[in-house]
Amino acid sequence: MKQYYRIYVRLKSGGQATGRELHNGPPPAHSTVLEVPLVSGRTVKARIGPSHTERVTRRGSPGSYVTEVYADEI
Repeated sequence: MKQYYRIYVRLKSGGQATGRELHNGPPPAHSTVLEVPLVSGRTVKARIGPSHTERVTRRGSPGSYVTEVYADEI
């Protein structure tokens, strides 16, 4: 089974931005701090929170899925 994840960032301004990259492997653990390149072209530092939600969506070939991980800009 292939596992991928995409990071969505809650911005300090109150908005939400989508991470540019689809990452291969399991999602990062909560409290992990990452540099997240955004679709808009800028990069922000973000932390995966303890209350982040993950939604699993099947995509592509059978047996593969994408986990949507939410983080807060720091």
